Amino acid sequence: MTHSDPIVEECSERLWQAELTRTPTGLPSEAHPSLDEAAAYAIQAATLRRRGARAVGFKLGYTSAAMREQMGIAHPNYGVLTEQHRLAVDGAAIDCARLIHPRVEPEIALRLGRELAGAGHDRASVSRHLDAVLPAMEIVDTRYPDYRFTIVDNIADNSSSAGFVLGTALPWRDDIDLAVVVVALHADGQLLDQGHGGAAMGDPLLALAWLAGFLAPRGLSVPAGAVVLTGGLTRAYAAQTNQVFRADFAGLGAVQAAFA
Repeated sequence: MTHSDPIVEECSERLWQAELTRTPTGLPSEAHPSLDEAAAYAIQAATLRRRGARAVGFKLGYTSAAMREQMGIAHPNYGVLTEQHRLAVDGAAIDCARLIHPRVEPEIALRLGRELAGAGHDRASVSRHLDAVLPAMEIVDTRYPDYRFTIVDNIADNSSSAGFVLGTALPWRDDIDLAVVVVALHADGQLLDQGHGGAAMGDPLLALAWLAGFLAPRGLSVPAGAVVLTGGLTRAYAAQTNQVFRADFAGLGAVQAAFA
């Protein structure tokens, strides 16, 4: 399927209206059982055009075994982040009313200093392209009912992306070992969960290498300046009005998301 395929446009329009109206829509895979992952990424791209906002990076989905098990997803995927996905700055509250059923995930974000293109990258080659590492929290929000979907549906829905909050950037150094970074996720001061950087495909840098390799056959790359959320390090937790989430990353700092 191409971006002009009527099915792609129909699915994209339904997902876009679901987001705008905060009303869940049916699964594309049920309406169109022949949809494959290529078509799902075409739907994702069509919705990005409808959004009309500048792309600022990528989010990786299901890089951790815990998240794949929680959602029944077989392998990683990606979504595109735009300026509209920056939901909070300097602790400003996130409006729950603009979301359907939000959840939060602590993640390690990487910012690129120069373009990362092609397949076959390893930790060392990825490291040479980095500018900064940032503590991050992703807000996910499927446009489907009950958080139940296939991998195709999830890709079409921009990998359930709804927004992100970034902490203070730490200049990148080659000696930073993100695989061993421990994160503690709290809600209203109570510990919810703990994880570590290695949950993201063994190392967040390897998750970024996966993205570059996955994009390469499509003629795409990760551009300089892009922010990449490398995947949830714990299970995703539902967010409610008046809740405050905080993720503390050993050696990297903290990030907070407040919901109103």
